Amino acid sequence: MYRVQKILSLLGVLSRRECEKNIKLGLVFVNNIPIDLGATVSIGDKISFDNHDYIITEDLLNIDTKLLMYHKPIDEIVSRDDPQKRKSVFKNLPDVYGKWINIGRLDYKTSGLMLFTNNGDIANKLMHPSSNIKRTYEVVIKGNFDISKIKLSMAGIEIGNSEIGKFVNVINDKLSSNKFQVQLMSGKNREVRRIFEKLNCRVLSLKRISYGDISLGDLKYKSYRYIDIQKISKYI
Repeated sequence: MYRVQKILSLLGVLSRRECEKNIKLGLVFVNNIPIDLGATVSIGDKISFDNHDYIITEDLLNIDTKLLMYHKPIDEIVSRDDPQKRKSVFKNLPDVYGKWINIGRLDYKTSGLMLFTNNGDIANKLMHPSSNIKRTYEVVIKGNFDISKIKLSMAGIEIGNSEIGKFVNVINDKLSSNKFQVQLMSGKNREVRRIFEKLNCRVLSLKRISYGDISLGDLKYKSYRYIDIQKISKYI
């Protein structure tokens, strides 16, 4: 017997916490019957949520977890469905049992390292703030990002929507006065860009070069590489 929260999390449909919220709202069904918290399923049962059905199979419960890195170029979107018909990162990924789940996002004009897995539990753990994973970005800006502004960015700065943006480290490229490496621990929407906007600096280019212990290295644009799960074992 398996808890419904575990199955929907494994599939990447909902995190366990999100699943509990939707169960309380009566939006999750097993074999067409609304369930309570603590409900379990067995092989052959059907979970329904948001007009989608998920049949429990042995293959699902013994999923062969895959993890890969991908070098996203600018002008690709991290979505399978886009009304504007822009190119999707998912078009360049290999086939996998289940589906590829993106671990965080990069906006349309940001390039660099992205991670994908077919295990929703692992994806949620790697994205959750409690994982304390450093994300490192290479950024070229226009504007004066002096010592006082660097200190402000590392102390934490209001970036709108009642959110605080904060760099945990800033490294200046000594060959260029407007090129920096910045590190942060969170994955708020467009956080790097919003921090610089608040400091009256304009981002000219932005590229993620590492996520925790995984670095982009020499991986070419639009290319992917499988990663040993052991590389992320300390986070899961």
